[in-house]
Amino acid sequence: MTTMKNTTLLRTAAVLAVTAGSLLCSTTLTSCSSDNDEPENSLPATEGRRVRQLTISEVPLTRATLTDQGTTLGAKWKAGDQATVMDLTPPIEELYGTFTATTAAETSSFTGSISWEVLVGDRLALIYPAVSLATGNAAFTVSLKEQKGTLSDVADRYHYIYGVAQVTSVTETTATADISMMKPLLAVAKFTFKDKATNEAIPVKTLTISYGDDLDVGYPQTATVEPKENLDELELKVKRQDEESWQPLSFSFATETSDGVYVALFPCDKQLIFFSVTNASGTYTGTATATLQAGKYYPVALKMNN
Repeated sequence: MTTMKNTTLLRTAAVLAVTAGSLLCSTTLTSCSSDNDEPENSLPATEGRRVRQLTISEVPLTRATLTDQGTTLGAKWKAGDQATVMDLTPPIEELYGTFTATTAAETSSFTGSISWEVLVGDRLALIYPAVSLATGNAAFTVSLKEQKGTLSDVADRYHYIYGVAQVTSVTETTATADISMMKPLLAVAKFTFKDKATNEAIPVKTLTISYGDDLDVGYPQTATVEPKENLDELELKVKRQDEESWQPLSFSFATETSDGVYVALFPCDKQLIFFSVTNASGTYTGTATATLQAGKYYPVALKMNN
């Protein structure tokens, strides 16, 4: 049995992340054009709210930065990258929208439609990458499904970051909001494997990960995040097995690789995790007791039994 130990921090340099001091997030809300001569404060009969266009200007940091023993991946924004925003001002009514990056660069603006009014002091929750709204409540759903096992895939699609912006000024058509901190939600691990008997590297054709000491339990595929104004109160809530069918996390490669498998995982405390690796030589299995913290990166070498 192997115990995982954190050796390198996962740098939090993603959407609106902060390295020092405060980061200003400028937003612009512009009323959509209408053929109707409605007073400014009148509301559509359907939803009771005016639809406005919101722009987050010039997000100045790289989308994700992961450091692997001296090798750093800095991913630029891509046109079409999406983040989600939710209104946190009580009463929360599941008011949310999607931001879309407009350019492929280290600095990009984000635009999207919202359907609610904002006032000075209102707070907005932001999460990247964009997520769906959990069914039946005002919460986000974070998914670990369909990972590819590569560093670039983790950086592109599973480097979940959450933050809160506060509206600081509002005019008839624009608003600005400040954001000072973003919080990572997942841990990232790089798994390499060695034969316990020979100490030789085990190439990976497929990797399967499950809680427990075999594949029967499976691994939670999704978790929910209830938006909070206080980042210290933010937590992932994993559904119990009797509420949702768990499946093992599975990774498959076109050719065998010994370069390591990169996996985004939910934080856990002293959780027994089972690993199964297959290649042309057969099947190798092993377990590790893991304590994983959100926002940290774990290069882990596991010894396996053939």
